[in-house]
Amino acid sequence: MNTLTETKTNHPLEEIETENFLEWNFQLNKETGELEFQSAELSDGTPVTEESFTKAIKKAAGTSNPQVGERILKAVAKGLSADGFDQRLNQASAMLPSLNPQNATEALLLGQFLALQDSGMKCLRLANLQDMFFHVEKLFTLATKLFNTANQTMQALTKFRSGWQQTVQVLHVHNEGQAIVAQNLSSKSSKGGGMKKSSIEPHGSL
Repeated sequence: MNTLTETKTNHPLEEIETENFLEWNFQLNKETGELEFQSAELSDGTPVTEESFTKAIKKAAGTSNPQVGERILKAVAKGLSADGFDQRLNQASAMLPSLNPQNATEALLLGQFLALQDSGMKCLRLANLQDMFFHVEKLFTLATKLFNTANQTMQALTKFRSGWQQTVQVLHVHNEGQAIVAQNLSSKSSKGGGMKKSSIEPHGSL
């Protein structure tokens, strides 16, 4: 009797289960007209401890240094489109952990991606509210440029995560239509910053 076993594999784009993220509470100072920080808590409403704060910062900004992580979150928040700084900071704190930055560089690239996506979506929303075709066309064009730049940012992140390695396949066509594929792996040298190339040939024949 044959038995079938099902193996579950995780899709690379499958949603990552995230832990609680930070929520920042501000209060308006009536005398100065500015927002003043009051407290921070986790997304489930529990107060933060030094340990949970550091853990949440690392999840959002890719660094265990709370001061550096807080500055990264504030830098990302500046590029988002919400009106209030408190809204932008909480938006960055909630969304960055779901993208799983592994270090500060990745956090900044992902923050750039979030800001471009956010601005692109705002352009689409404004375009749908316009009556004149000229304004609609301009806003849709701007949204397309923002989304394209966001995609380029994600490509840069992918290259950064792979160590900037690039695989190039070269197809050699010989007599009688036979082809041999050679594979070249180019990467930046760890010392001189130049390019080194190793060639494996033949890789296979068609």
